[in-house]
Amino acid sequence: MKKDKPKLYFKTIDDTFCSSLESHLQDAKNEGLEEVTLIEADPDNDNTDFTWCTSEGECVERHMCKKSQCSSYNSKSGRGVCSDRGNLYKHGDEVSFKIE
Repeated sequence: MKKDKPKLYFKTIDDTFCSSLESHLQDAKNEGLEEVTLIEADPDNDNTDFTWCTSEGECVERHMCKKSQCSSYNSKSGRGVCSDRGNLYKHGDEVSFKIE
């Protein structure tokens, strides 16, 4: 049985990094907020030109994400998809959460 990935959220519509709901709720609790509104991070599965590089912390052209093209290439087996290749997300709907 495949385990679903946890849902991610952007703090604002201007943010480019998304985090787990638990992280956002903890931050809001630390700030003394009673409610927080977040933006759902929807996977951008239609994008075939770019990918997220966790090593570089930015978007890179997908054709550059290859062992022969990248000095930061990292794979457990030394071949195949790089361990640092991540996913791109786009902004989705606004969702509000009560802070307990």
